[in-house]
Amino acid sequence: MYYKVPYNYNLEKKKLDFVSYIITAYNKRKYLQNVFQALAKEGGSHKREYIVVDDGSHDNTLMILKKFASKLPGKLIILKRGNLGASYSTNEAVTHASGYWIRLLDGDDNVTYKSTSKMLYLAHRYKVNFVYGLISEKKPNINSMPFKHVKQSRDEGLKKFIKNCPANSSSILVSKKRYIISGGCNENFISPDQVLFLRLFSEGAAVFLNQVVAILPSNQSKDRLSSQIKRSRYESILALINFCNENPNLEKFFIKLAFKRALSRANTYNKRLNNIYFSSHWFNYILSKFLVPKYYKKLMYNALKVFSGNLNERPKAWKTRAEKICVSNNFIRR
Repeated sequence: MYYKVPYNYNLEKKKLDFVSYIITAYNKRKYLQNVFQALAKEGGSHKREYIVVDDGSHDNTLMILKKFASKLPGKLIILKRGNLGASYSTNEAVTHASGYWIRLLDGDDNVTYKSTSKMLYLAHRYKVNFVYGLISEKKPNINSMPFKHVKQSRDEGLKKFIKNCPANSSSILVSKKRYIISGGCNENFISPDQVLFLRLFSEGAAVFLNQVVAILPSNQSKDRLSSQIKRSRYESILALINFCNENPNLEKFFIKLAFKRALSRANTYNKRLNNIYFSSHWFNYILSKFLVPKYYKKLMYNALKVFSGNLNERPKAWKTRAEKICVSNNFIRR
């Protein structure tokens, strides 16, 4: 489908190699020096700007940002306010972006050498507006890595990210146009990753670069979602429910895939976390192998109780700050 995009999306052809790096930072002072050094040494001939959201930090993050501003090969824009969460911060920063492209980056992840240039090359070569790569905790030997990549259709991408979310937003290069049309980050999610990938692939094809484009810190910060299993798995199922709700005309194949994956995950973690092997979650998982009932969403919502202690509502501690004070939005504001 073709979309008419207003002028303020900054999509003039002269900006096709202009990348806006979106960096969210909440109490990431000890990581920022490495993050900025990696950005300064990244290389590439593309024009760039850096938009950093200081999301209510109280560890002098702002001081570090200003200290390294002069070392970056592009303009640094700092947005500072109270804590509202990474999803809200990402959407906010995108609205300030002047580039044609958006490169997302968490405040403790380091870009790899010329990773953005490689993704730009693939985007131009295959005429796509969404490219993503790998993430790793280990620094790769980029020179020894083959330039493997594959174009993935909408269906291939959705199938991959319904099953799992093997990447995070720091691996993404996407046009501002596609980001906004897709809806961007859901600000009610602490981790925007799976929702964002499903939304981006719902809009069409992408290219997957089978190379590490961002390095996660080996001593990952305690607030990383992956270190909080129950909340992480809760959001992974909620992301699938969100996907089904946002796509009322979704093909039955993807409904079945999302339904089965949600119930499978609930059953698996009911055994691992709660040591319960035979329950309604086990029965529902077996059911999902054979059919998708009309009330499938009700069963998906019920699967969330495995992680929330049978609560009907999401625990308050698992809500974003933006959601708690009622300023969150399901989609980026246009």
